[in-house]
Amino acid sequence: MNTCWLITRMNSFFRLLVLAVLLCLSSAGMAKPLEKVSVQLEWVFQFEFAGFIAAIEKGFYREAGLDVELIEYQPGIDTVKDVLSGKVEYGIHNSSLVIKNGKPADVVMLATYLQRSPLVFVTSKAINKPSDLIGKRIMGTTDEFRYSSLALLMSHFYINQENTRFIEHSFSIDDFVEGRVDAMTAFRSNQLFELDQLGIEYNIIDPSDYGFYMTADNLFTAHDQALKYPERAQRFIEASNQGWRYALDNTEEIVDIILEKYSQRKTREALLYEAEVTRSMMLTSFFQIGHINIDLAERTFLQLKNAKLLDDDVDYYPLSLERLMTLHGFDGKVLLTVPEKQYLLQKGSLKLCVDPDWMPFESISNNQHTGIVADIFEQMIQPHLPVPIQLYPTQSWEQSLQAAKQRDCDLVSLLSPTPERSEYLDFTDVYVKSPLVLATTKDQFFIDDISQVKEQPIGYIRGYSYFESLKKRIPDINLVPVASIQEGLNKVESGELYGYIDNLSVIAQQIRQEYSGELKISARLKEQDENAIGTRNDEPMLHEIFSRLVENINLHEDRLQPIYNKWISVKFESARDYTLAISLSVLFLIVLLAMAYHNWRIRKYSQKLQKLSVTDSLTQSYNRVKGHQILNQERDNFLRYHQPCGVIMVDIDWFKSINDTHGHKVGDQVLIGFVKLLKAHMRVTDMICRWGGEEFLLICPHQNLQETHQVAEKLLKHLREHDFVKGLKITASFGVGVFEKGFTNDELLEKVDMALYAAKEAGRNQTALMTVG
Repeated sequence: MNTCWLITRMNSFFRLLVLAVLLCLSSAGMAKPLEKVSVQLEWVFQFEFAGFIAAIEKGFYREAGLDVELIEYQPGIDTVKDVLSGKVEYGIHNSSLVIKNGKPADVVMLATYLQRSPLVFVTSKAINKPSDLIGKRIMGTTDEFRYSSLALLMSHFYINQENTRFIEHSFSIDDFVEGRVDAMTAFRSNQLFELDQLGIEYNIIDPSDYGFYMTADNLFTAHDQALKYPERAQRFIEASNQGWRYALDNTEEIVDIILEKYSQRKTREALLYEAEVTRSMMLTSFFQIGHINIDLAERTFLQLKNAKLLDDDVDYYPLSLERLMTLHGFDGKVLLTVPEKQYLLQKGSLKLCVDPDWMPFESISNNQHTGIVADIFEQMIQPHLPVPIQLYPTQSWEQSLQAAKQRDCDLVSLLSPTPERSEYLDFTDVYVKSPLVLATTKDQFFIDDISQVKEQPIGYIRGYSYFESLKKRIPDINLVPVASIQEGLNKVESGELYGYIDNLSVIAQQIRQEYSGELKISARLKEQDENAIGTRNDEPMLHEIFSRLVENINLHEDRLQPIYNKWISVKFESARDYTLAISLSVLFLIVLLAMAYHNWRIRKYSQKLQKLSVTDSLTQSYNRVKGHQILNQERDNFLRYHQPCGVIMVDIDWFKSINDTHGHKVGDQVLIGFVKLLKAHMRVTDMICRWGGEEFLLICPHQNLQETHQVAEKLLKHLREHDFVKGLKITASFGVGVFEKGFTNDELLEKVDMALYAAKEAGRNQTALMTVG
């Protein structure tokens, strides 16, 4: 009986065991297999690829459904060729512009990890500036000499195969250390550490110091791969970005993983050094990890063409995955991310504020949005969204702005960005442009500039943005607010106003329909009416979505023309007296040619006057007026694109004693030589403005506080070493600053001026930084 019981229990146990095995096998069969993809690296394993290594080791790729293989670089590997042929799915490239056979390759950029390229020239101590490289021996790779930021630098300074010897890179510092080459290409994150360890003296020539910027560690794939597997590419990007975030937060752990599992070529100290340089090159204070700078790619392309490093007939349109999906959506819809779709569906609809009386662009008629902009929204925006756009009716433009300010509407269809509006709105790129003009009665003369009639009362619609730019250019202009275009034009017709300012198309339509015998366009303003879509700034995802939609509109301008033609028509009437018509045509042609010649002469002299108005006559640097214009432009770039910009205030030490001792003529020659010296050692993108007397303002775009300070120190060093007229030695004091959020230009200049004062108080002939924060 005991034996039977034991056998029965064993049979039950085996049945349960078999069932468990079958369940495990079934579960394994049901699990979705990982998609296998490979990445061709641009170099060997080191911290440069820490984000991808972290994504493997910490399971981020696995969670994204991917089995990723990282392939080290080996001599003879052509990364671009392997990606285009499909041998590997993804590749890493040291520029956002991928060149193949002398042309931009058919690739899609997925992510950029080093926002500033670490590629530089390392030179012997005798070489201080680019022109010193002429006639020397330079070691680098073929692509670095042809398509990199170094190639642009060499082209700019006329360094070529006819006057310089180029040597293929051995990828070893020995050739440089032992003097077989005078300069070599290097990454700040790698060779500099080795040279410092050996105590070798060297100089660095960085292309970015001369305005030649490129990125590095760019992740890319073939165009057809991105189109075929866009969702997989998106998962790969997100997991890679997650890996980079982990690597930056856990540097020592990832360095240990690299040494244990991937490579022992570099010491732990060298990898940690590389990690710090990599972090600085990623510029995470200004850019999200993986951010792609499309504008920089286009700029790089134009620089290469201008330098004749690419053929003139070559064209280029940089593609990111987001851009590609905008052009090639699924079933005509833009590829929105899952969070974006969920966000829109959760809102249910989007409330739209418009200008209720601004035809032909838009108006509200019978409680419906109508006009050019209404058609653009209906044909080119609404089809890409999973929820409807609903009109929020208002009675005036002021009411529309107030509704947007109070968050009653999510979007404003058409408006110009201003600082005041930025307090409650974000703005897309401009998608509707038109000149601003002045309408007057027919008895008034045509005028070249509205400033000629600034004392006269001139109407504008209350709340329109061009009021601010006009007031800024002509502070004492007599602008009178009106509620609508009809009120403005009626007051011009009655003589209550001298003129009325508005968009050319808007005024032209109103004159044609209502005032054809009484009013005319008498002047075209310098200001342009540039309009974007405004989105409520407390919901940033809305801005991302509509920025993409506006980009799509601007990419398909051919679809805009029929819309404009529908609302802005030109009517021609045939004349029966053809002889009279021909005579009038000839007369008109003669008048037109005379006017054209007259306008050409005016433009020619206007350009000369314009240049004179912004140039200091003695030093040929910009003057203070132009300096303020540049500061305003750079502040806009800082606020909109988060582009840093350095500002340096320089004052020549004891300049009065030069005038007193040697005379004003020598003083003038010193000022001229001083500006020439600054220009010789600054980037072409930097700007010099004479601020007053012996004081100058230097504006350095794309430079943070540390980099701007390095520029000031470099200039001070060259200044100390320079002999001016009559062998004079001079020094200067430098106040160094950078744009900060929350500070106006005047406040920034005050802080930089305080830093300059501190440098003087400390004994002159030195630099001082403004207080940050």
